[in-house]
Amino acid sequence: MMDKLHTEWALEVKTLSPLHIGTGTELVLGYDLVPYRGRTYRLNEDALLNAMLVRAEEEGSSAVNRVLMGRPAAELLDPQSFQNPALFRYVLGGEPAKHEGKLPEQIKDVYDHLFLPGSSLKGALRTLLAWGICTRARRKPDLGRLGPRAKYAAQRLEQELFGPDPNRDFLRALHVQDSVPLAEADALRLEQVQVYPGGTPVEVEAVRAGAVFHLAITVDEYGFQGEAARQLGWQGKRAWLGQLVALGKQYARQRLSTEVEFFQAHGGPQAALQFYAALVRQVVEGELAEDEFLLQVGWGTGWESKTFGSGLLRQNDAAFERLLSEYRMTKERRREVGDPFPKSRTLALRGGAPAMPLGWVRVKVAGFVPGEEPQVVPARGKERPVRPAGGQGPEGLRPGQVLEGEVRRVEEYGTFVDVGVGRDGLVRISELAEGSVARVEDVVQVGQRVRVKVLKVEQREGKWRIGLTMKGVE
Repeated sequence: MMDKLHTEWALEVKTLSPLHIGTGTELVLGYDLVPYRGRTYRLNEDALLNAMLVRAEEEGSSAVNRVLMGRPAAELLDPQSFQNPALFRYVLGGEPAKHEGKLPEQIKDVYDHLFLPGSSLKGALRTLLAWGICTRARRKPDLGRLGPRAKYAAQRLEQELFGPDPNRDFLRALHVQDSVPLAEADALRLEQVQVYPGGTPVEVEAVRAGAVFHLAITVDEYGFQGEAARQLGWQGKRAWLGQLVALGKQYARQRLSTEVEFFQAHGGPQAALQFYAALVRQVVEGELAEDEFLLQVGWGTGWESKTFGSGLLRQNDAAFERLLSEYRMTKERRREVGDPFPKSRTLALRGGAPAMPLGWVRVKVAGFVPGEEPQVVPARGKERPVRPAGGQGPEGLRPGQVLEGEVRRVEEYGTFVDVGVGRDGLVRISELAEGSVARVEDVVQVGQRVRVKVLKVEQREGKWRIGLTMKGVE
């Protein structure tokens, strides 16, 4: 009998708070958007231009410049214009506090219908699974394996969890489709949001709370079976997808605890604490169905939307502060060891006051059948601390020192070696051996123990750079 090739789950995603997923485009008030009597209208530029040209022709050719040239679109409208739906692409509930400026656009399809991008949901599920795998294995990511560049710093950590490259990342088998467009005409609103505490309110387009998206997830099963699983290194990986809902519930519990603690420490706002109290009841008191979990998606989710949020990276307060500084992860000033990160949250306003976080949704996975518990493989070897207790950091290294280390990463231009000082050193390909080296892999492999000599140690813009050589080292 042929093994099953695909598994499909139908998802229902209900927004519990305003949701903003942007396009990167900012809409200009007075040109793209026109407020009128408590609502905000998105102009159909082509239809408006045609209507104004017809009007100008009726008034005579000399009226064209007077009607059109140099005037904002809002000035071309009169009260009767708002009775003509052809002039507007869509209408938002709510009106901005100011009638000038820009605001971020919510993602929509080509017909201006709202939808939930599958890529946004898959990114949130990837974060959930990373947390779940690390938590079930009872291990924290090895921060000594963070890369030197901020953009790709956690790449090796992700590869350890999901696969060594994009082709062998087991979440490649998880396909999250874009949702069916929303039918409700009133689902899009203008939301005032504010960084709390102390931020300046701004407006964004957002999906209102209570909207329901429908979409599907497909799992390609072939890569988890037989020889394909062996070649891809996916043996046992399918079990993690079978724990998706259970991990979702556990991850939500941890996230909610963090958020409640944050707002309690700030003494409110009470509306935010009440919102989170309601979510906690759903998770803790069993109000969620067996196939449901809570998740935070989209803009305003902050650092916790990253694959490795602070819950995984914060293993030691002092070391965590060094990470924030070294990778420029925050613009916050006057931070002290032990301070929360981040120190602020993004909240939607109600009655002019910060009240509700963004992006919380309830996910229902119809047809989901929990699988067997994944086999947790213990971490190989002893995890390296960011800065070994009682040992030296990079500042203690001197040119000429001979050290023993472990090859952590291999690149075309050289290899990174862990020498036990909290920062990997680089052996360039020209320093691997006497004579010419065609490929780094011809000399070293990941996990290999090697002896190296320190060439240089320097600190640039707060980051340590360690140059090593394997030449002339006995």
